[in-house]
Amino acid sequence: MKIDLTRLINNFVESISFDDVIEIDNEHLKRTEIRRITPVIVKGVITKNSDYTYLLSIGISGTMVLPCSITLEDVDYPFNIEINEFLDENDENNEEYIKIFENSIDIFPIVWQNIVMEIPLKVVSPNANRRNISGIGWNLISEDDLNNDNKGGDTDGSSI
Repeated sequence: MKIDLTRLINNFVESISFDDVIEIDNEHLKRTEIRRITPVIVKGVITKNSDYTYLLSIGISGTMVLPCSITLEDVDYPFNIEINEFLDENDENNEEYIKIFENSIDIFPIVWQNIVMEIPLKVVSPNANRRNISGIGWNLISEDDLNNDNKGGDTDGSSI
């Protein structure tokens, strides 16, 4: 999603607004836990802060589908991200993907990086019943189960 900054650089406008929908291809998803993602709505504005610096304010929203940490079922995880980032044409420390090149900037890498940072470490499906998860020779025990067993004393009724 490239934005032409020529009018802003030449002081013809004070800001450039954008409102777009981005389709994220499966190549990007392969390197993440995201199984699917809805088209991402990107709205924002770029304003000139000084001769060489710009303020980028973006709102990003959509829904990613992630695996449930317990059942591995699909879980819809809506996200709504607000970004305010300063871009400096002369800053040597800027990442390569946020460079202004030929009076334009591609904001997709910034958008994608923030979506990936929004992925939670753990997501649980509302349909997952934690108490009844078991298999042959195993069952899921929570910390609460362990604490309750320890409070009750001996479980076989014998005493010492």
